[in-house]
Amino acid sequence: MNAVWVSLIALYTVFLLMSIMFPTIFAIGIKDPGPQTRKGASIIVMAIVGGAVFPPLMGHISDLYSMSIGFLAPIPLFMFILYFAMKGHHVTD
Repeated sequence: MNAVWVSLIALYTVFLLMSIMFPTIFAIGIKDPGPQTRKGASIIVMAIVGGAVFPPLMGHISDLYSMSIGFLAPIPLFMFILYFAMKGHHVTD
């Protein structure tokens, strides 16, 4: 299998996995916050703006360095999502 097919399969796999992220984050984020449910839900919905802001930033990084480095840019965001999914979603008293 050549590199083009591996890249294409990897790209579609990432798209598939990212498609379930927002519903999962939203559902976990509004679970049991009590009176802050509406405020929390509105903040999560407003966070979608990051999806409009971040691609141009990735493009700028790719222009300055290389496309490979540009694709490394979202790793901190994915690390935060992983943290939130594993520990950060717990509501503390």
